[in-house]
Amino acid sequence: MENDRAKILWDFQMQTDKMVVANQPDIVVVDKQKKSGWMHSGYPIMAHHASAPEVVGVKKGKELWGPIHELGHNQQRSCWEFPPHTTECTCNLWSVYVHEEVLGLNRAQAHDDLPLANRKSRVEEYIKGGRKLSDWSVWVALETYLQLQERFGWDAFKEVFAVYHHMSNFPEDNDTKMNLYAETFSQTVGMNLTGFFKAWGWPIETATEEKLSQLPPWNDHPMAQYK
Repeated sequence: MENDRAKILWDFQMQTDKMVVANQPDIVVVDKQKKSGWMHSGYPIMAHHASAPEVVGVKKGKELWGPIHELGHNQQRSCWEFPPHTTECTCNLWSVYVHEEVLGLNRAQAHDDLPLANRKSRVEEYIKGGRKLSDWSVWVALETYLQLQERFGWDAFKEVFAVYHHMSNFPEDNDTKMNLYAETFSQTVGMNLTGFFKAWGWPIETATEEKLSQLPPWNDHPMAQYK
């Protein structure tokens, strides 16, 4: 019975991990003789043998964060990634999504770094540090995306990913990619988000602001309280 429950749980996870357009099935291989690291993404995802209960979902809760994190790495696309800042950040969107939408576990319970007090403290430290992109990574960077999700929902991300799937000729430098992301998300949700992204220290260009000037601005975004 426990194995049946684990299989059902994992099947649901494999479905909901496809927030982007599906490309190929994810395979996880556990190995007694894995030479380095505990778990890493790729095709297949490789994990140490001791993590097998975690991988097949026999445990439910924070123990599943790792496998879903690696599934998230497999979904990342360079067109909306800003390395090195988001390399270990956007993959966690899948961890949050699956914990909440499949497992019914609030993000504050899904990982020790996600209770509201911890999130608020990180933002405040980032503000005190001058909103430098050099400090915008992992959990700090994830907060940007969580704030977007909390206002616009998961469907906004799915729509943004779908728009990117049909784009071509992407820029390669982070500054231009970040402007494209701000423009794409704004157009998707029908609001001018440039003020929000600028408040996070993103290098938003005047041209991007002008493009989006006809959209209503998101004036009450979470970063507006920090002057």
